[in-house]
Amino acid sequence: MIAENRRLLERRWPDIAAWIDAARPFEEIGLYEDTPAPTLRLDGIQLASAHDPLGEARLQADLVPRAARQATVYGLAQGDLVRVLLQREALQRVRVVLLHPALAAVVLQVFEAKDWLADPRCELVRGDRERELTFPFAASPGCLELADDSCARIRDLVRLELATPRLRRHALACEEEMRLREESNRSFLRTDRDVSALFETAVGRTLHVAAAGPSLADHFEGLAQRAPGNPLIAVDAAWKPLLAAGIEPDIVVTADTSVYGMTALFQVDAAHTIDTTLVYFPITPTEVLAGHRGRRVSARFGRCFEPPRPDSPTQPELFASGSVLHPATDLAVRMGAGEVVFYGADFGFPNGASHVRGSAFYRAEPNSESGVWVLGADDERIPSQPNLVGYLRDLERYIERRPQVRFVNAGTRGARIAGTVTIQEGEADSDAA
Repeated sequence: MIAENRRLLERRWPDIAAWIDAARPFEEIGLYEDTPAPTLRLDGIQLASAHDPLGEARLQADLVPRAARQATVYGLAQGDLVRVLLQREALQRVRVVLLHPALAAVVLQVFEAKDWLADPRCELVRGDRERELTFPFAASPGCLELADDSCARIRDLVRLELATPRLRRHALACEEEMRLREESNRSFLRTDRDVSALFETAVGRTLHVAAAGPSLADHFEGLAQRAPGNPLIAVDAAWKPLLAAGIEPDIVVTADTSVYGMTALFQVDAAHTIDTTLVYFPITPTEVLAGHRGRRVSARFGRCFEPPRPDSPTQPELFASGSVLHPATDLAVRMGAGEVVFYGADFGFPNGASHVRGSAFYRAEPNSESGVWVLGADDERIPSQPNLVGYLRDLERYIERRPQVRFVNAGTRGARIAGTVTIQEGEADSDAA
C-alpha cells in the first residue's frame, strides 16, 4: 500500500485498516497501463473507465443533487467518484461505504488517495455493518459486482433502489390494463368481504406460510401434521403441490395479473376450493375468481414500489412489493400471529429448480443471470435472479419493522432471511405438529 495512504488509513480508521489487512486477496488482479488512463481489473471486473474515468465519475455523481450537504458513495472504485464529489463546496460529509476489503487494499496500493483520505469531510465505512441505505447516494457498478458476501445485503439494496425508477415507469404503463381488470371484477368486489374480516382472527398463534420454492417439498410431512388451530397460508403457486401431498391450506393468496399463468396455477378440483379462503387483489384474473367455490376476500394495495401505509387494524390493505409472499406474510401478521413460519421461501434456485415440483411454474433448469446469487444458511451462494433478490430484501425490511412477531425460516436449502430464526427440518416438523 502506498505509504501515505497507509498512514492516513491507520490514523483515521484503524478498525478499517485491520479489516482490510485480514481480507483474502482476489485471485486475479490486473493493472492496465497501456490505455489513456490506468485501470484495475479484479476477477474479470474492470473498476473504472480506461478512457475517461473522471467523466464516468461525474456522470455517476449526478445522482447526488448539487445542493446536497451530505452524500454516500457505495463502492470505492478507483477513488475518482469520491474525489469528484469532494470538489463540491456544498458537501459537508461524504460517507464512502467499502463493499470489499480486498478491493480497497488493491486500490490503495496502486492509486494515490491522500487528497481525499485526508479530507475531514470524508468518512470510510464498512459495508458489512450497513443495514439500510443513506440518501442521497452514488454507486460504483464495478464494486457492486465485486461486493464481498458479507456486504451482499447493502449491495442488493443499492441495486434495488437504482432500479426503482424503471419499475415505477413499468407500473404506470400498466395502470390502464389494471383499471380495466378491476372493472371486470366489480361484481366480485361488491359482494365479497374485504381482507379486514381476517384480521385479528388468530391472535398469538403460529401461522404457517407456504411459498413455492423447491424446498417446500421438504416439509410436506410436517405440514400435514400441523396442529389444529394454527392456519396454513399458501401462495398461489404452492396450492397444487400442497394438494397433491394431501395438504389443504386454510387460505390461498394470489396477486398476479397473468391470465395464462394464474389459470394454470388454479387448475384444482373445485371440491378443494370449498373450505379454502381465497385472498385476492382487484387485478386477479376474473376466471380465477369465478372458479373459486369457497370464501373470497379482497385486498388492496397502493403502488407496489411505494412504502406500505402505517399499520391499522381496519385497513383492508396488504403489503405488496412484487412477490405474492409479501401479502401472504402481511396477512399472517395482521391476523395476529405471534409466530410466522416460512416454508419454501427460497428466493433462489437450490439444486437448480425454480419452484417446488408440481407447481405449474416449475422449471428444472431456470434462467438465472450470471453472478446473481443469495446466501444460503451455510453461507453458500445459491443462484438467483434480480427480482428474487429484491423480493428477499423487501421481506427482510418488513420483518425488521415488526419485532413483536417471531419469524422462523423452516428451510435450510434456500436463502438466509435476515430477521428470522433458522431451525432444522425435524424441529420445524415438530413445531408444525
